[in-house]
Amino acid sequence: MPTKAKQSRDNDVQASIQATIVKKCSRVAHRPETNKACAAGRCQHTCEPAQVEQCPHKWTVRYSVDSVQHEESFAELDQVQAFQLKLSSGKREEGKMFVDPRAGVVPFLPLAIAFIGNLPRAGERAKEVYRSNMRNPAVVALLQGRSVREVAVMEDEVTELLNVTIGGYQDEYRCTVRRVISDTLDQCVRRGMIPRHMLGGIELGPRVVSAEQYEKEQERRALVYLTDEQVRLLADGTQATRAGRKGPQLLQGFGISAWLMRTMGLRIRESLGVRKSDFKTRPDGTRYLHLCWQASTDGRKLVPLKHRKAGDYRDVPVPEAVWNMVQARPDGPVCPGLSTAYLPYSTAHSRFMKLMGHLGIVGPHPHALRHQFASEALDQNPRELANISKVLGHKSIEETPRHYIHASADPEQRVSALMNARWPGIPAAPKTAPKARGRALKAVA
Repeated sequence: MPTKAKQSRDNDVQASIQATIVKKCSRVAHRPETNKACAAGRCQHTCEPAQVEQCPHKWTVRYSVDSVQHEESFAELDQVQAFQLKLSSGKREEGKMFVDPRAGVVPFLPLAIAFIGNLPRAGERAKEVYRSNMRNPAVVALLQGRSVREVAVMEDEVTELLNVTIGGYQDEYRCTVRRVISDTLDQCVRRGMIPRHMLGGIELGPRVVSAEQYEKEQERRALVYLTDEQVRLLADGTQATRAGRKGPQLLQGFGISAWLMRTMGLRIRESLGVRKSDFKTRPDGTRYLHLCWQASTDGRKLVPLKHRKAGDYRDVPVPEAVWNMVQARPDGPVCPGLSTAYLPYSTAHSRFMKLMGHLGIVGPHPHALRHQFASEALDQNPRELANISKVLGHKSIEETPRHYIHASADPEQRVSALMNARWPGIPAAPKTAPKARGRALKAVA
């Protein structure tokens, strides 16, 4: 246990860092008796003390970090004095943890992009979304050319960015921007580039959105229900005539993957990575899909399922129609690519969008097939929420109703039926009511 006297001495040392300004050219440091370079005439100690102030050689600051001596040279005396002052004030503020002031001048934005690339749990698609968010013109305008040290104290500016400048964006979008900025600065602190930062406690305010913007987003979010015939077209493709082309053009489908998403609620890359051997039968005769992997984005290999580690799996019941489709196929991947083991995500997405355009349907993306399965399952039997969530592979039961409860295809008719069943007519007023009220008034009088 250090004594108070020792603690006082330590504090004094911390408060007065020894940052010495020298010129290496001074003959004062010339010691041929102990320095081999001086003895051999190879040293830089060439200027007499009276010449040092006017000589063209650089000024040098010598200081210590963790008992290791460092040097920094400057052409002008006022530059070296300013650097010495930064060292001293930084030492007083930071206590025993000294941070080299030069490290904080590194540009912040490239570090943030590099930080995204090193996220261990994020997939390539998620990383690209994060990069896209950080490429937002408003984000770039604020951070471009700023150093780590500057961004570390921009609490007001970043708060205004998140809650005003891009305040109309979705909460998830703004959370991503906040997380990348804050976590990048956290990493800079761990690396000793800055002692601390002020952006760790920024709170997101309510989303600022106009009525027009809200209406447009609701239209985009509205769940488009696809018929079985439309799903068959997504799976098998079709012939279509396009303007400027001679004869019909083949619009390819993306195979049985469309049915796996629509009838079993699989994610698109899960459906693309299914193999025939994954369909199994239990001793009691029930049929299920043993889902253990999903296709990589490029379709070249299998990777762990979302929110799962390698080897984790979930079993999904298989409808009779899908079972028969699979049994008619050869062994191996049920959705093979042309030059890859599995159909790449980009190919499946492109085919889906082209077929939607051919059908004249605007709005849905491939994930809409999974949305439709989950919404219909919850609509048919809400009490099965826990089981439906498990089949869908959600990491928590709360995620299922938050993302997959949508209005039905015929909401007005369904609600109208509920209302008419409850209130077939306006209840008639009791005939004795006025008379009873009159007797009550007389009693009061």
